[in-house]
Amino acid sequence: MSTREESDQLTQTEAALAVGSHQRSAGKGASKLRHPALLQIGLFSIQLINSIYNVLAEHMLSKDGADPLVFSTYRDLAAAPVLFTAALGMEGFVPLQQADIPRVAAQGFLGVFCNQILFLVGVQLTSATFASIINLSLPAFAALLALVLRVEPFRWTPIAGVALAITGGVIMKQKADSVGISDGSALGTGILLLGALASATYLYIQKTLLVKYPAVTMTSWEYVFGFLFMALAAGLFVEDRSRWALSTSAQVALLFAVIFNSVLKYALTTMCNKHVSVVILTVWATTVPILTALFSKIFLGQPILQMRYLGSIPIILGTYLVTKGRLDQQRLEQRDKKLPGQP
Repeated sequence: MSTREESDQLTQTEAALAVGSHQRSAGKGASKLRHPALLQIGLFSIQLINSIYNVLAEHMLSKDGADPLVFSTYRDLAAAPVLFTAALGMEGFVPLQQADIPRVAAQGFLGVFCNQILFLVGVQLTSATFASIINLSLPAFAALLALVLRVEPFRWTPIAGVALAITGGVIMKQKADSVGISDGSALGTGILLLGALASATYLYIQKTLLVKYPAVTMTSWEYVFGFLFMALAAGLFVEDRSRWALSTSAQVALLFAVIFNSVLKYALTTMCNKHVSVVILTVWATTVPILTALFSKIFLGQPILQMRYLGSIPIILGTYLVTKGRLDQQRLEQRDKKLPGQP
């Protein structure tokens, strides 16, 4: 065998070992969330963080006039090194394979850049509660993408669950409109819907790579690309240098966003995405309007309308149906995988 052939063979062997190492390390960290109870806690924690951040974002944008691009650039700049440090400690250094770079860049664009900036601009044009209600479209987009991409077979249980959850959100919104609380504009609604579609697409792209990369590592690489997109946009569109100064309350919101919304929530989302379907992951977003309305009352003094409590009933029922339907399917799939005669 020639020296060149030996070198090529060695390179292929090293590449195979690297892929195997990536796949083994991909199970680290996320394996701790495999227990059903821990998964449920993780899924709820994600939405709890979202709800608190919704209220902080509304106060920051409406009272302090913070620039969404500036705020998000600071957030991503601070979160990326924290995520990388956590990834190194929990999972070791896992480099990106060259073939995966375009997909990870797309995840950073959709899941970090688009998700953050479209949400903040949407809240700026509407309100935190309205944005959380519009975000009920997220599980609907996820269910639609699952059917289009043939990721999951068509089943009535999750479809009915998503429909119930969205109905609950509509009830909450209609009651707000009936008493003169009109906090939604056409532009703001469109921006928030676009953000929900971007988030659902991001989760499906991410899921295809989670078999190769550990969860926190995947999140940290996404944040690198997300920060690059955010910094580029801020450099192009924020001309007034005074916009880069943040008020004290905006700095508090930034601290919460970095620690909880960026580091903890994104890492939890990636870990949960490893073990549950995207539909289940996103249907938990239907609990956010209830939590946001509660926190808006506590921190902003906004009224909680009694009709909104009625809207929470189909939201909770819908979340249960989607989760139950998916878990039932997973049990059937595991039963079918067993060999004949296997206990």
